[in-house]
Amino acid sequence: MESLNLLLKRLLDAELDFILIGGYAAVVHGVSQVTHDLDICAVMTEAQLRKLKAALSGLDPKHRMNAAFQPSLDEVPKSGETLKNYYLRTSSGVLDILDEVTAAGSFEDLKSRAATIQIFGHACKVISLDDLIAVKSVMTRAKDKSVLEELLAVRARLART
Repeated sequence: MESLNLLLKRLLDAELDFILIGGYAAVVHGVSQVTHDLDICAVMTEAQLRKLKAALSGLDPKHRMNAAFQPSLDEVPKSGETLKNYYLRTSSGVLDILDEVTAAGSFEDLKSRAATIQIFGHACKVISLDDLIAVKSVMTRAKDKSVLEELLAVRARLART
């Protein structure tokens, strides 16, 4: 997870506008599962893309979804273009960037309900516990179901306090 911490710190240092989602967010909310990638929600405008490229400089970011074609982030998208979602492999781990999250809504929807934590000296937006539970509720992998059980237990604990 140390390498994922480096990725997260670089995104925060670059002042990328994003919301932490997925397994790392579950850990922030108190889940004990280990995650092997960093998932964020962000709308990648040209300005955001410049910040992303600066943040990942030196980490050899490559698109990873097509085994036969894995161009660098510098090659794709071309100047003046952006993509809806980015699925990247870097020397510090996997980074997935989604512009919306099924079952929870758009970036703006998520941002309006997100929690804010202090991490690495920055304010970091994290998907709300309820939104993360909604997301995990529609997933079918055993790992996601296990995380969902822990998230529900966290919510129950918080309700008692």
